[in-house]
Formats: sequence, C-alpha cells, structure tokens
Amino acid sequence: MLQALFHGRGDFVLIAMAAVTFAALLGYLAAKRFLHRPWAYAGLAAVLAAELSVTIFFPSPGHVSGHCVLNRNYSEPFATEQGLLNVAMFLPIGFFGVLAARRILPVFLGGALLSVVTELGQALAPWVGRSCDSSDVLTNVLGAGAGTLVGWAAVRAARGKLNSLRSGAKSTAVVFVAGLVVCAMVWRAWITPLALDSTSLQIVGRDAKTQAQQVLTAAFDNHLDVANVQLQSGQNGAPDLLLITLETGFAELSWPDKELLTVSLEGSSEPGPGSFAVAGVGAAPRTPDDALRIATTYAKERFPWGLKDSHVKSFPVGDDAEFGWMVSWRSRIDGVLMPMRLDVQINRAGRVSALLSCHVEGPVSLPPRRVSEKQAATIASKFAGGAKTAAGNLLAIRREGDWRAQWMIPVVAGGDTYPVYVDAGTGKVDERASPALGLPTPPS
Repeated sequence: MLQALFHGRGDFVLIAMAAVTFAALLGYLAAKRFLHRPWAYAGLAAVLAAELSVTIFFPSPGHVSGHCVLNRNYSEPFATEQGLLNVAMFLPIGFFGVLAARRILPVFLGGALLSVVTELGQALAPWVGRSCDSSDVLTNVLGAGAGTLVGWAAVRAARGKLNSLRSGAKSTAVVFVAGLVVCAMVWRAWITPLALDSTSLQIVGRDAKTQAQQVLTAAFDNHLDVANVQLQSGQNGAPDLLLITLETGFAELSWPDKELLTVSLEGSSEPGPGSFAVAGVGAAPRTPDDALRIATTYAKERFPWGLKDSHVKSFPVGDDAEFGWMVSWRSRIDGVLMPMRLDVQINRAGRVSALLSCHVEGPVSLPPRRVSEKQAATIASKFAGGAKTAAGNLLAIRREGDWRAQWMIPVVAGGDTYPVYVDAGTGKVDERASPALGLPTPPS
C-alpha cells in the first residue's frame, strides 16, 4: 500500500524527509536549551512532522470535498491495511510524547485532538482533495493510546519519573474541550456528513484468494496472475466486492455470491500482452460484426448462459474504435432489464481486453408493478427538490435479499446527474440507494 501511495512521488518523499529531519533538529535544540530530554523531543517533533506531511501536505489531485464519512461498522478498520497503518502512525506520537513530557493525559488527549484536526484539514484543505473518515480517527486514537501506554511502560522500566494524572489535568481539559468546540463549529459550518456501511479495504483469507483465482481461470485459463486481493464491504444492501490486483490490470468479484465479475486487462488503446487471445481467431477485427464474431466465439465457450434469450449489440469504444469494440448481451422480461448481462470488449488485435459478467442463479421473480415511468419521474423530482429528470430505466434489483422492479430515474442538478430509485410496486423512493444531491453516488 505504501509503495502504491508514494509511487511516482519521489520529490515529495525527499521534501518530507528533509522536513522531518529539520523538525527533529529543531526539537532537539529547543529542548536542550529550554527543557530536558532533547532526544525525546527530537523524536516527537520528527513523528509529528511525518504525520502532517503524509496527511495534510501530501499533494493529491482534487478539490475541497467538504465531506466526512461516518463508518457504521466500527470494527472494520481493524481488519484493513489502512487501519493498521493509521494505528502505527500515531503510536510513536504517544510513545515519544510520554518520553518527552512525562505526562499521560495531555499526550493521549493531544493525540486524539490532533487526529480530529487532521481529518477536518483533509476535507477542507484545497490541495489535499480527500474526505475525512471516522474510521481514521478511531484507529488514530487507538494508536495514540497504545503509544502512550508503551511510553509509560518504558519510563517505568527505566525507573524514570512520571507526573501524576492530576498534574495539569485542569489546563489539559480546558484546552481539549476548547479544541473540540472549535472543531464542532468547523464541522457545522463547512462539513457534510455521509454515513456509510464501510469505508476501507479489508484483508481477506486464503479461501477468498483461491476462489478469486478459480473464477479468473475459468474466464481466462492461466493467463492472469493475481498480485493481491482485498475486500470492500457493500453499500446499501449491495454485496461485498473482492478487489483483485492483477500483474496487468485489475478485477472485481462480488462476494461471497460471485455473481458479478468485472475485469480490465489493459487501459491503453495500444493492444498489449495483458489482453487474452481467443482460440481459433485469425485476422484482427475491422468492423463491429468482426468483433461480434470473436466475442461470440469466446462467450459460447466461457459464458454460454449470457447468450440465451438475450439481445446483442456491438459498438465501437472510442471515437474511431481506438479501444476496439464492446459486445453486449442483455435480456428484458416484460420490459424489465434483468440482472443477467455479459459485456466483452475486443481490442484492435482481436483479443479480449475487458469483461463484465453478471450471472444470477435461479429464476428472478418480481412483484406486480403499479407505478409508471411518468409517475416515477414525478416522485423522483419531488425527492430531489424539484430537480429536472431524464428518461428512466426499469431494472430488476435485489434489495435486502428480495428482487424488486425499480425505476432508475436520473435527476439533473448543478450540472451533475444522480440516480433516484423508485420502487415500481410501492412508489416509494429507495433512499439508501438514492443519494442526497451533491454527494457521491452509492453503488446499486
């Protein structure tokens, strides 16, 4: 994760290392002249500079998000790489803080307040371009607490002196509460909270990795090498996703049902070794029909269910088909777009460069429909505060384990388009799947 984070950021790494070194030197000299334990203060200054460098001064493309994610799953971050890194980042702050100040309560509460300020800064600093996350605060506070305990144990083991918990408790409480009040005012004025079921990628076990490899092997033989697999928890009743990093490209697999598979083998218009050669294919395609024949040959062998009772179309990807052609199979029953679908992208060399497969086992039974598209558009517009709507689509969607027919009505506001899902049976808006305008769109 760290390698991916700093890849191509050599200049930043050098500047951050220089800043950490300068902070350590400044902390050492200041403590030597005015305080005690200069090496402990040097360590504290260094880890504080490192924390600010990575969280606040790490440049990333984007804009002021103004969003703070509230993770409903409190235990999730402790099973993620990011969560463990957040714990590790604040642990030395607590450790060096106790070694330097020889106080428990101010160090721990100071670490907690620093985490809150950092997260708000990430949401509001224009050069950061990220949202704040309650999971980060939780893991940061745990790291600060663990570091404080380790520092306390180290001082006691060395038979050093620690100030009592009552020493400076009143001033510490005043500063901490005042800091929280300021943060609360900033939150109320500029932050938009967004509650989600999960926010981080989780570490998966051997079974998930094995099954992910088996699914990819069924689609591409032994052509793909899996580099890493992580779990992303589903939102709004959607299934979890296995995020699969390939040696060339990436894949996503719904978990544990394995119904939805998305694979991208190359991101360039120039065909490369990552794409998959279809057996028996000779000349490179020149037209949509050529791509259709290649994709059909591939699908008949690997995904025969996708061709049954489906309508197929082949169309170019890119203005001049520079990325090849997409061949799509879709099925509708009584006007409802069914969940079973198959997309195969064929590049200019006649190889498979991308795949989307959604295969639902068993029949899909839908309740009666009583709401027309016009009625659904009116409901969606009212839900969105009178926003304009565009042409909708009637979809078969699984909600809380049951299949429903829902109108997906696009609403247009502020130059952006957001989907609002209206149940075709009850006429009610599926609020968990329909975002408030201006917020990121949850997956459906």
